[in-house]
Amino acid sequence: MSRLQFFEKKLQFLTLEQVAEITKAQLVNNPDLQSKIYDIATLEKADSSQISFFNSGQYFDKFQNSKAGFCLVDEKNAAKTPPHITALVHKNPYFAYSLIVNAFYKAKDFEFENNNIHSTAKIGEGSKIAPNAYIGKNVVIGKNCFVGPNASIMDNCVLGDNCVVNANVVISFAIVGNSCIFLNGAKIGQDGFGFAHNAGVNHKILQLGIVEIGNDVEIGANSCVDRGAIENTIIHDGVKIDNLVQVAHNVVIGKGTVMAGCSAVAGSTVVGNYVQIGGNSSVNGHIKVGDGARIAGMSGVMRDVDPMQVLAGIPAQPIRDWHRTNSKLQNLITKPAKQEQ
Repeated sequence: MSRLQFFEKKLQFLTLEQVAEITKAQLVNNPDLQSKIYDIATLEKADSSQISFFNSGQYFDKFQNSKAGFCLVDEKNAAKTPPHITALVHKNPYFAYSLIVNAFYKAKDFEFENNNIHSTAKIGEGSKIAPNAYIGKNVVIGKNCFVGPNASIMDNCVLGDNCVVNANVVISFAIVGNSCIFLNGAKIGQDGFGFAHNAGVNHKILQLGIVEIGNDVEIGANSCVDRGAIENTIIHDGVKIDNLVQVAHNVVIGKGTVMAGCSAVAGSTVVGNYVQIGGNSSVNGHIKVGDGARIAGMSGVMRDVDPMQVLAGIPAQPIRDWHRTNSKLQNLITKPAKQEQ
């Protein structure tokens, strides 16, 4: 999938001098100001023609091993920049990155016609579209799909065969596989919660990723799956998501994983295959949950989870430890009452 399916690139490239002017970043070691920067990418994916940013020690190894040609860094990390990377030093690299995103890209404008189904849309044989559903420009819908009342499939989205999109669902910035079900009111592909705080103002960051959904996925009523910030949010085959669930930007959910109602996964977390996440549980951002892990309802997961581990509590801990802790607390509560008698 090309980013340009959903986003318009305003400039082919920016020179290093232009980037420095836009961000007010400081350059070191007298680099060539006419060097061309062609795009934005993550530390992992960037190549020598692209710019990335580094503002968290959690990603230091990725910073050291990045193939990026340019990187926005803060002053304390400037000296640690690998020699092949041109450093742009800024007190707030994340905010500086947001300025570059806006300089390079904009979301494509939606194009409306009088007809609810755009003339460029392709609808597969046997598919049924409710009279007041909206199908946007260049949308592709496979065979034997159903799109319900007031549902919207926005411009450039793709749905595979045998999908069911129920009433009031909105799908945007998304590529969907076969045999997927979206229950009433589900929202797919909206902006992630991306803001760069600078000088007392929260600046909105254009989210350049999309949502990729595999085959045989079900997403419950009024659940939300945010699109990615740079890379994509990915929901693999066979995932089942209950009602009122939040999946944040850049999350990856492995095949066969299930999430019960009111649970949430914060941004850039990788959830493994066949994980079970109980209702009203929250999983922190930028961590990994191993294959086959089980998280009890109402748990708060703060750190990486080993494969097959079973956790409970806030903060989440191995469930046996959680039971022991609760037993000891209960004894502390009940003993004074017995002494009073």
